[in-house]
Amino acid sequence: MEHTHFIELIQTLNKEELKQLILFVENPFFNKGRFKEQILSLLEICLYHPWLDSHQKVEKSEVFAAVFIDQTFVEGKIEKLFVEAHKLLRTFLLIQNYMKASNEFQQTFDFSEIVRTRGLENRYQQTLSRLQRIQEQSNLRNSTYFYQQFLVEDAIYNRESLNNQAKGDLNVPKVLQSLEIHYFLCRIARLNSFLLQQKVARVDTSELAISFLEQSPLPEHHLKMSPVLRINHEIFFLLRKNRAEPQDVRALFDLLRLYEEELDPASLREFYTYLRNICVLISTSFFDNEEIRLTLFELYKDNLSRGYLHYESKLHPNTYLAVTLAAVRVRQFNWAIEFIENHKNEVIGDNEERDIYRFNLAVYLFGIGQFSNCLDNIPPTSPFVDYLLHGKRLELRALYELQSDLLAYKLDAFKMFLSRTSQKLLSEAQRQTNSDFANLLHQLVNSKPADPKRSELLVSRLHEKKQSAEWRWLLEKAKALKST
Repeated sequence: MEHTHFIELIQTLNKEELKQLILFVENPFFNKGRFKEQILSLLEICLYHPWLDSHQKVEKSEVFAAVFIDQTFVEGKIEKLFVEAHKLLRTFLLIQNYMKASNEFQQTFDFSEIVRTRGLENRYQQTLSRLQRIQEQSNLRNSTYFYQQFLVEDAIYNRESLNNQAKGDLNVPKVLQSLEIHYFLCRIARLNSFLLQQKVARVDTSELAISFLEQSPLPEHHLKMSPVLRINHEIFFLLRKNRAEPQDVRALFDLLRLYEEELDPASLREFYTYLRNICVLISTSFFDNEEIRLTLFELYKDNLSRGYLHYESKLHPNTYLAVTLAAVRVRQFNWAIEFIENHKNEVIGDNEERDIYRFNLAVYLFGIGQFSNCLDNIPPTSPFVDYLLHGKRLELRALYELQSDLLAYKLDAFKMFLSRTSQKLLSEAQRQTNSDFANLLHQLVNSKPADPKRSELLVSRLHEKKQSAEWRWLLEKAKALKST
């Protein structure tokens, strides 16, 4: 049987949700179509006979026989049943989401509109007062708060406009203030996302984007209104720098600590993600700075323990790799392999060959000097740019350590990749750091051992190319030429 929208959704429900859905469908207020009995039978099959979990293909005729008992199979009828079942499932999920306790403000606001349109002025005033109390009791000052504040202020404006006595400001200043802060919060958050994307990927910056970046991100007098606004403002200026400094990380980290109790979990997660990314960007320019590497590792450990690295109990492949790399770079090998193994089943999108897991294992194996085993675990390619680049460089480094005859061939192939294929994949900065790596490795390969002068020359060149990928490893190998 073909994969339907209904099946896609039903497979995301747990057992308790399925039981609640059956109670929902049993209610004739919601389920009153011509397939009401068959939809209930279909759901009971999903609950008690989980054929959806089976890898064996289920024929439409089997499902038809189970729900249309003692009826002759009719082509197209089962599809209509699934359409109606999907509509009910969609309604169930929407209601379930809307009635969450966390959605109290929106429920109260919508109810205020209901009583207003029914002419119940006293009830309307009571619900407006309730909305104001919800806002006053909130200690958050994020984008959601200011949007809700705008809705409240605008509702007061509408009420005062309706009863206009030709006096007062009709609440217009407060409407505009809350709307403006909400706008600036959304604006600077999106600009920060765009700026980070520019640093890690190839982005064609349009004239429209340039015009937004050149504008002042927000008026100074708004900074005191919200910690979220202030922190976003600091992140904006850090990302606008050509090269942030180690002290910038410490300053942003101190700011997060200062306002941590006033920030909602979603904002904290987002800000720590920026902090880690900025730390990574700085580490590419300061590979000789031990403090930055240790700070980044401690950030990952802290954020992992607090759940900031996971999204719905899952890890993004790039996050999985970033944590592994951070641990290996500070030689925390026992912690690294424990992390890799403990979280390998939480990675989003890993395939049957476990390419993401195997690559992280390869990074660890290289770190502990098992270069042949490392090569055995590097997947040939990857849809993730970070994995693709790290994989090609890791292969070259392992071949160098093994003094393999394949190194020259693989290095030429990597240079060809950078000059051709990478044009569509990499930002200019990414291409430059990887080109520097390839050129410096080429110089290493063509250097004679036990040559102090050549070693000093390469070390000098490396200090001029600190932006090179794998800089510390290259420096270590250049210094080793003195004695090998």
